[in-house]
Amino acid sequence: MSAARGDSLRRARARLLATVVATSAVCSGLFGYLNPLPDALPLQGVVLGVIAGVLISSTLASLEIYLLNGPRARIFHRVPFAALLAGRFAVYLAVILLGLVLARWLVEGRVTIERDSLIFGIAASIAINFVFSINRLLGQGVLVSFVAGRYHKPRIEERVLLFIDLESSTRIAERLGEVRFLVFLNRFIADVSDAIVGERGEIHKYVGDELIVTWKLAAGLRDARCVRGCFDALDRLEQHAPEYEREFGARANFRAALHCGPVVIGELGAVKQEIALLGDSMNTAARLQQACRDTGHRVLASAALIDRVETLPPGIIARALGPLPLRGKASAIAVYALEAERRVMMQASA
Repeated sequence: MSAARGDSLRRARARLLATVVATSAVCSGLFGYLNPLPDALPLQGVVLGVIAGVLISSTLASLEIYLLNGPRARIFHRVPFAALLAGRFAVYLAVILLGLVLARWLVEGRVTIERDSLIFGIAASIAINFVFSINRLLGQGVLVSFVAGRYHKPRIEERVLLFIDLESSTRIAERLGEVRFLVFLNRFIADVSDAIVGERGEIHKYVGDELIVTWKLAAGLRDARCVRGCFDALDRLEQHAPEYEREFGARANFRAALHCGPVVIGELGAVKQEIALLGDSMNTAARLQQACRDTGHRVLASAALIDRVETLPPGIIARALGPLPLRGKASAIAVYALEAERRVMMQASA
């Protein structure tokens, strides 16, 4: 990851942490005002609520942002679901109760834990971990979409699409065998997904050795997050290349395509439901990804996307390839090859 992109990611995480803490402080202060302690002034309840909210939210949000969803998150992907759920519950409960006790001590000079606080801590830990666990199983935001009925009736949205395909997957699978290849594939998916989620990308679906990623149009174009996410994933695989070679005897890499356009989004299925994305934009992105093999480029992007990106991330260059015919498409589309500048310079010097 380039220094500029690394700084951008750190700033984004810091902003997210600040937003979570500020929101929690306001909500907790309001709760403390409406539910003051016995024989206490409303202002004292506000102070207690704000302090407790800041202590608890800053600790838990830091764990989520910098540990469970940070560069070291890959170690947690190897932990069984039940064990991870139990561990998170224990940590959340401990942090919530300690935060309430410490806030009470700072405001009143007493170290006590009331029955209501204990019940609140247990209930909050269960609720928060339930939501996080369901999100891990279903995908980011899917639970909220189902509960809110957002896509019960199909709707059209403008989306940024990123299609990723593991390179040389057949050769690697034949050499490793099916069981070891699944371990390799999970490692690859974890590394790529962590980088994508770091740039607010939503993992829509895993299809064998392929990933389909999406952003709402404005979110994906802002600061060229869709391009950053793609190249951050490539950089992460390059950083972990020695580990892949030691454990599997092969590096992990991918080919990718970026596109944007309208897609139809709606609930799909009966016995098993999912949020489906359909339409010509999806087909175009898939065909564009397949064209990477024919053109010899690692990352291709449609002009429809590049023309809407204000500025590419530092160190990334776009080279126009002109109109490119795609399989199954009636007419050619304008395409760009995206490349890391340092890789281009290394190839030129070689």
